[in-house]
Formats: sequence, structure tokens, C-alpha cells
Amino acid sequence: MKRYDGKNAWWFLLIIILYNLIPIITLFLFKDFSNGFILTISYIFYYSFDFLLIPICVRNYIELYDDHFLFYYGFSKKEVRLAQIRKMEKTHSIAASSANSLDRIYIETYGDELMIALKNNDEFIEDVKHRIEQLRENT
Repeated sequence: MKRYDGKNAWWFLLIIILYNLIPIITLFLFKDFSNGFILTISYIFYYSFDFLLIPICVRNYIELYDDHFLFYYGFSKKEVRLAQIRKMEKTHSIAASSANSLDRIYIETYGDELMIALKNNDEFIEDVKHRIEQLRENT
């Protein structure tokens, strides 16, 4: 098994930081504490989205095995069989996806597709292609 860590682009992290700073800055600018209950509920609701944002930054990696890989992204886990890969290429698509960077890999399988962003995209692509060749030779 070989692990490939996901890539978090600087702009993606900046968005998350700004997202978390906006309410704090707003609070200091307006200094309106007149309705503390509504303010507290608003902050709880607003910051609850961090439970989705932070895990996709921290749990963002691939475990590559001989015949498949497991893609961990936030709370999700996806298995992709190497024999099912039809197309795999680097892309800079801005399409919404499970990739925290515009430097992405587009993977198309029979019946599914996904985009991933890894710290070492080229090495992953070469490793997967090599393993696919080995699978074809062994069958």
C-alpha cells in the first residue's frame, strides 16, 4: 500500500480562513450585543459548517493498492478498481468536485467519474498506469 496525500491549495485554505474570520470581524465592527441569544444561535449555525470544511482538508488522501485505490475525502470513502479506469488525465477544470486545488486529476471509470488533487499528481498517475499494465499482463 502506498499513500498519496491530498493537496490543499493556498486559495482554498484562504477561503476557509476568511469564512471563519468574517463573523468575528463583523462583530467587532458593529459591536451590537443587544440580542445575545440570536447572535449565539447565528454563530453556532454559521460555524457548524466547519464540521464539513475542516475534515475535507485534514482527511484528504489516497491509499493505492495493487488492484484498487481508496479515496478518503472528509467523511466519505470511495473505492476505485484500477481495472475499471477508462480515462485518467490531469486537468485544471473549475468544476465543483472533491478536489481542494485546481491542479487536479480527472478519473473516469465505467459508470462513474471523480476529480482528485494530490500533492504529487504525476507520481500517482504513473504509479496507477504501471499497476494497470501489471494487471493486464497477469490476466
